[in-house]
Formats: sequence, structure tokens, C-alpha cells
Amino acid sequence: MSHPLQLPHPKTTLHLFRHLLRESSYLPPIARSFIDGRITARFRSHARDDFTTIGPKVREAHRGLRNLRAANAGDMERMRRVLYWSFGRLGRRRRELLGEFVRLEHPNPPPNDRRADFLDTWDVKKVTAFVRSQAATPILNSAKTPLTIHQVNVENSLPTENAWGRPLAAKLRRSKLRKAWKLAIDKVIPPLPGREWTLLRDLANGTAPRKLWAVPKRRPVCRALTDDDLPAWNWQTYATQPVAKVDVQANRRNKLLSGIVDEHSPVDPPALNCHRYTPRFWRRMYHNIYQMSAKMEPSRKGVGWDITWGAQLFEVPPAPAASMDFFQGARADGTLLSKPARPVRIKQGKKPKEKKVLT
Repeated sequence: MSHPLQLPHPKTTLHLFRHLLRESSYLPPIARSFIDGRITARFRSHARDDFTTIGPKVREAHRGLRNLRAANAGDMERMRRVLYWSFGRLGRRRRELLGEFVRLEHPNPPPNDRRADFLDTWDVKKVTAFVRSQAATPILNSAKTPLTIHQVNVENSLPTENAWGRPLAAKLRRSKLRKAWKLAIDKVIPPLPGREWTLLRDLANGTAPRKLWAVPKRRPVCRALTDDDLPAWNWQTYATQPVAKVDVQANRRNKLLSGIVDEHSPVDPPALNCHRYTPRFWRRMYHNIYQMSAKMEPSRKGVGWDITWGAQLFEVPPAPAASMDFFQGARADGTLLSKPARPVRIKQGKKPKEKKVLT
């Protein structure tokens, strides 16, 4: 974990672009390529925009810079979201994976009695098989809400009659079918390519090379030799406004986002929800993504699909030498080698009750 950067606020879009790329260089190497590509693509897509309309995009870029700095500084939830984006569990890459997943190689022309829609370009059988597999797999801390029973069987969940008890019209049935599939596909976590799924498995098991998950150390920021360039203390603000309002960016809740150090306290208090990134932390983080990822391949039998979800087998660690005395006299299955003799209990006689004499 590195301390948040205390750099000047970027004034120009080029300065902001460099700040984003610099902060992305401290992400895990497995996620850096996607984040760098997104930063470059977003800036290039708005390079020719008018300065009068670019304001919202610049504010969005500043917000992204704060989120990246907080993630690198120890904000676990923001780092998890960055990894979700990189592996296609959320965001743009998820939509790209979904587009490739549902696409039908040879779309069939629609009937003459209706117009073509997006379902005509979907491989509905393939999507249905994956939706049922995802609904049957327990996923902990999923990036999406679980599928309902009506979304697992979309065709069977449609009503057969309208509000007047008459058979449902074909056009209305098609509209309801499109709406039901839109709600269902929004909860689908698309499968990963086989090579990427294998790499994610190695990251979760701790067998991947260190260069794929080790985060580079933060390089020190150059500072001025003299304090002449430091801003003067604005005591008028503290005299006219509450201290909590003036130092709102330096409090423990916003410190990870702002990177400001509380210089007016004897001891700089640590930020809230700040975690230290360790190899064990990265394995647990990648395992969380691995168990919500699947790979989908055509069945070897020639019919259907083989869907494999990520899961880590639990292995009991060996007992340390200091605890071996506790297991002496027992087999590997827990049974005793020789049953000890049962201790003989000697019943002690009860004391006679004393009779009370009335006087």
C-alpha cells in the first residue's frame, strides 16, 4: 500500500491525462493494460470536442483520477471494482464480452408477419444454457444480482392470455419476450475466454508468476529544496468558518480520495477503510473474481455445451510441529490407535441426613 499522492491539481486536459496514466502504472500489471486502453480511448474520442461542452467529461476524468488514487492507496472496494472492470465482470468490457457471447454466427431471417429485432441475431439456445448454469451455481459476493426463476425460463414464464382472458397476440408476446430477455441479460456474467480463465485460476491459486500480480512500489515525489513555494496559511478561513468545514478533505473519511495530510494535528490519523495489500489479499481478491467466472466450450459429445465455473478446492493444511502432540495416539481418520481403559468410578457413600430435634 502506498500513500496517496500530494500533487498539484491538474489544470489542463493534457496534465490530467498524464496524471491518469501515472496512477494507472501503480495498478496490478494484469489490470493495467485495460485501464490504460480505456484512458487513451476516452481522451481520443473527445479530443476534438468544443471547450464549451467538454466540462462534464473533464469532471468525470477528475473523479476517475481520485478513484484510482484511492484504490492504489488502500481502498479495497475501489480496487475490487477496478479488477471487475479489467476482467469483464462490470463495465464496458462486460458489454463487449456479452456482445460476442450472444451473437449468432448465421442469423435466420424473421418471418414475414413481423419485423426483425435484436433477438433474431442472438443464439438463444446458447444463452439459455448459460443462464440456467449461472442460476444453479452459488456465487458469493457476485457483481450482479441473482437471476430469478422467471428469468431462467423466459419462454415458459410468459403469459398465455391477456387481461381479458383471450389468447395473447403474437406481437404483444414478442414485445414481452424482448423485455424479459433484456432484464435477464442485465444480470448475466459473461464467460471468459479459455486462456484468460486459466490465468485467473492461477492467480487465485497463487501459482501465477509474481510479475502478473505484484504491484510496483510508489516512486518518491520530487520536492523543492526550500519552502518558499509553499502556500501561506490562510488563517482568515479558520477564523470565519468551522474547522470541520475547512478541513473536510483532510478528515479520515475523505483522506483516501483527496490525499491531503492533516498538518494541524500532532499525529496524522489514518484514513478509514484503508487496507494493506499483501500477497494473501491479492489471492483472495482474485479468487473472488475466479468463482464468479466461467468458461463455455462446445460439448465433446457434439450436443450442448460444457460450462465450467471457477472453484477452489479446500485443502486442509498440515499440522505444525508444535501441535503434533495433540494428535498422538490417533489415526489419520481420527480414530484412536488403542482405546484407553475406562477409569473406575468409586461411588462415595452419602452422608446421612441430620434429624432436626424440636426443642
